[in-house]
Amino acid sequence: MPRGALQEGGVFAWSALFRQVLVHGAVTLLLVSTVVYLHTRELTGMAGAALYLAAAWAFFSGFALSHIIHEWGHFLGAAISGSAFTIKPRVHPLFFDFDYVANRPGQFLALSTGGLLGNIALFFALLFLNIPNSLVLTALLAAVIGQLVYVLILELPVSLGVLAGKQPLDVLAAHFGQGKPLFIRATVGGVVAATLAFLLV
Repeated sequence: MPRGALQEGGVFAWSALFRQVLVHGAVTLLLVSTVVYLHTRELTGMAGAALYLAAAWAFFSGFALSHIIHEWGHFLGAAISGSAFTIKPRVHPLFFDFDYVANRPGQFLALSTGGLLGNIALFFALLFLNIPNSLVLTALLAAVIGQLVYVLILELPVSLGVLAGKQPLDVLAAHFGQGKPLFIRATVGGVVAATLAFLLV
């Protein structure tokens, strides 16, 4: 059991975790089912404005799925490594708080790489699915690729810094201390990657 996902009295926050799983799982199911439906509709003749709206929804779904899987990858990395963290009592996109002071650098690396592995797993799952290509599927994959590049630019340097022996909080402060230019670079990189993927896939 993770050390820090506790409520008052030292009881593991199973109810809070169940609440996050239930809502995030429902959103994921909704996104996946609608994309599958739109993909099927395209293969059976959907065209015109409806098709472009479907592709736009698929792109949004790819972004949302990437975020959900990324955050649960972080959570699994933290939980498997026995990290201290707190699950938020209310449903939230960022549904838990990692205790940077209480945890060791190795546990931070587990947290960090878990999120990245989630994005990579989603990318390869879509890449190797044996299903016919479509505009809907292309839009979904483009969003997933864009989000993967965004995460690489935003988070990978921190992991590499900790892997090199630096303290997580020091690396986080130095890296994210760059402020807006860092997020602009990550966003531009993600948009360029998504655009290229959409045009070339």
